[in-house]
Amino acid sequence: MRCQRCQGCMISDHFMDLLNGSSELDFKGWRCLNCGDITDPVIVRHQQLTASIPAKSKRRWWGVGLMHSSS
Repeated sequence: MRCQRCQGCMISDHFMDLLNGSSELDFKGWRCLNCGDITDPVIVRHQQLTASIPAKSKRRWWGVGLMHSSS
């Protein structure tokens, strides 16, 4: 597996999350040997979901588009 941040080598690792509100304190994931980026199954699932959703319009939420200067 390649790191999405730096394209480095990812290794399987075991993590502990003491601040997690659920009863799960540990989880398995991947850690990059170069930059230390951590990816777990929840992150992968979220990336897959957001990749399947079409991109939103570039207009701002209050309805104001980009201003063009006219000369």
